[in-house]
This record gives sequence, structure tokens and C-alpha cells, in this order.
Amino acid sequence: MTDDEIREAGFSDGDKNVGKHTLRPITALSMSWMYRNNVFSDEDRDILQRTAAFAYLHAADRDDIRSVVNSKDKFWSAVDDWIEANIEHHTDLEPYSSTMNEALQTYMAAKSEPIAKGGKAKGTRSKNT
Repeated sequence: MTDDEIREAGFSDGDKNVGKHTLRPITALSMSWMYRNNVFSDEDRDILQRTAAFAYLHAADRDDIRSVVNSKDKFWSAVDDWIEANIEHHTDLEPYSSTMNEALQTYMAAKSEPIAKGGKAKGTRSKNT
């Protein structure tokens, strides 16, 4: 896939069927929810819980998410409940992990500008100007 194709996919990405769930695409709001709850950086959480958090945030009912997302303790308890209800073996999370990695790459690429001829991003100036 070219950079432009990745960016286009990020802007037009739709729901994806993964495992037993339909995952909504990443949005600015879901990214905020992930950062707000340290999904990517919390050293107290393991990779299984972080992957499940991604799946929970993109599959669960939005009202259920909103009821817990502003309290880390409630949020991570809801993620644990989601794991207990949906995941029998840790390998059940593998498709969610792959989807998470692809979705994050696509989302971030969609928000970046292509490199213009001459090796700099559009809208940037060289150090000499």
C-alpha cells in the first residue's frame, strides 16, 4: 500500500468484523479515551489488558464506555469484565492485536502530510529560510 493509499484508508476506514465483534474505526474521541486511560503507556497493565482495552473501546456500547471512561479504576474494571465475558484464551486476543496495530498505523498515517518532492513535509520550511 502506498502512503497515499494508507492515508485514504484512514479517512474512509469503516467498521471491521474481528473475532466475535464489530469494531468501530479509531476516531479522535477513541484516541482520547485511550490516552486518558494510559492504554499505550501504563506500566501497571499487561499487553493482554491493553489489547482488550482497545477492543472494548471500539466494540462496547458507547454509553457503557462513557459511564466508566473518566475513572481509571472503573475503566480497567470494565475492561476486565469485557475480557471475562469475551475471551476464553489469551490467543483469542490475537486478531484484536493485529487489528489494533493496523488501525493505529492507518489512523496516524491519515493524519500526516505526504512528503513533498525535495524531502520535506508540505508546509514546512527549510532551516535556511
